[in-house]
Amino acid sequence: MKKIILTTAFLTSCLFANSEIYTNYIYKDYTNSKTKTKGKTFDYRFLHNFENSQITINFEDSLTKRENEITKVKLTSIEVEKLSFKYLYNLNENYSVKTSFLNIEDNLAPTDDGKVYGIGIINKNSFFDIKVDTYLSDYEDFNVNQYDLTFIKKFKIEEVNFQASLGTKYTNINGEKYGNYILKDKDFLSTFFNINGNYKGFIAGLGFVKGDRLFTVFDDGLKVEHHALRQNETYSLNLGKKFKHIDITARYIYSKGDELPENRDNVKSKFTSISVSYKF
Repeated sequence: MKKIILTTAFLTSCLFANSEIYTNYIYKDYTNSKTKTKGKTFDYRFLHNFENSQITINFEDSLTKRENEITKVKLTSIEVEKLSFKYLYNLNENYSVKTSFLNIEDNLAPTDDGKVYGIGIINKNSFFDIKVDTYLSDYEDFNVNQYDLTFIKKFKIEEVNFQASLGTKYTNINGEKYGNYILKDKDFLSTFFNINGNYKGFIAGLGFVKGDRLFTVFDDGLKVEHHALRQNETYSLNLGKKFKHIDITARYIYSKGDELPENRDNVKSKFTSISVSYKF
């Protein structure tokens, strides 16, 4: 599947202008996890701009090593593939609508073969942009409804261009079981903030997420946290450089949370990534 997607995206990018290909490598390190030790993720993304719309396709390939198996399945690694799609249409200068879809393949989690559907609307005005998104995550034994509200502000100080985002995510779980684990808490609310600056092509940014969250959809519907890891705080830092056609970005993400089925608290996740994108 991965070869087909990459080949199709590359050939399409060569044929059309206004396209972008993107790859991202993430190294994952876990502390105090019951089974997870370290892992890696590759993302391959293709984006194309039409006259009034935009299409994005993302393929995610992850491998996470395990030590102390807690299930009868003696697996030494978790292997995950996710394929996601987003379509955005500009209704006019002030309004855009979007839809998204994501499919999960996991060799261990009860959320294997899960599907995530999303719709959203964006209002652009002279002061700030407002985004409203809703997602339905459909799993075998339960589903998750998520509602996002985001405010985006672009501004300039001296020669530095900034973009700040402030928002909230509310998720509601409709169901009782994640495998053999009984889902006790059903409602989660979190707040997030991100700010990025661009000075003559040099970029830097930081962000945080506060508040409990579980099975959260993010990155405009292209990503989802489908394991039962209840996260309560996340911090991120990114640095990069924009060239004429190429962007290079390094990112560090630190998260704390609880593994629910394993009854393991204070699990720390440290992700280090490097991404490269090319614009045609």
